[in-house]
Amino acid sequence: MKQLILLFLSLLFSFQLFAKENNDVLFSKGIKAFNQKDYETSAQIFENLLNGDSLNAALHYNLGTSYLRLQNTPLSIYHLEKALKIKPEYEPARINLHFAEKLKTKITKGNLPIPQKQMLYSVFNFLQPNTWAYLAIANMLITVIALVSYRLITNVTSKKVLFTLSIFTLLVSLGCYFVSRNQSNYLLTNNYVIVNNKDVLLMNEPRTVAKIYSTLPQGEKGFIQEETNQWIKIQLPNDSIGWVEKNKVLKF
Repeated sequence: MKQLILLFLSLLFSFQLFAKENNDVLFSKGIKAFNQKDYETSAQIFENLLNGDSLNAALHYNLGTSYLRLQNTPLSIYHLEKALKIKPEYEPARINLHFAEKLKTKITKGNLPIPQKQMLYSVFNFLQPNTWAYLAIANMLITVIALVSYRLITNVTSKKVLFTLSIFTLLVSLGCYFVSRNQSNYLLTNNYVIVNNKDVLLMNEPRTVAKIYSTLPQGEKGFIQEETNQWIKIQLPNDSIGWVEKNKVLKF
């Protein structure tokens, strides 16, 4: 049985290495295609890679830059914004996003609200959410070991040290868990939309026969306030509020 477990773990590790090497090869092909100005191929490659690694800032950046070269404004802004959401200090993504914004046919002045989770995410973004989770597990294991040792050891001084250590590592474990949960929730929660279709209507109610407030250009961004099955209520940078059809925008 032990040999079977070791064999299984060995095969699993080999498969992970093969998958990583395969992704590295594809990534290199995508960069090569981009450098050769074959932007459609590079976009397709990075899109495929994102299907298996949706929280990879570098992939979103390269895909957004490929769409920027193809002058696909909505998708360029979408992926560059995703890159900055995952990695707020990603300066190349910020620079290219600035260029992508200039491609919009209409620029709405103003600023969108900032989610509270984003501020907390930025503070703890020096480690990935999975790393925080691993730290939580590691500290919990140390807590358990310290408590077991506390019960077995009779020396009073050692018992005090072990008890203090167990309390400290327990608090650290809980802190790492809540940070990991906040970081993951922020990355997986959509707070904004980008208009992907041409001439999207901003309505005063979530129905097709409602009053039309305005027509939104491709690349326009909005802050999500409310959602139904088919509609999203958004706030624009100029503080206008209305409903748009969900299938005509991209959420991020």
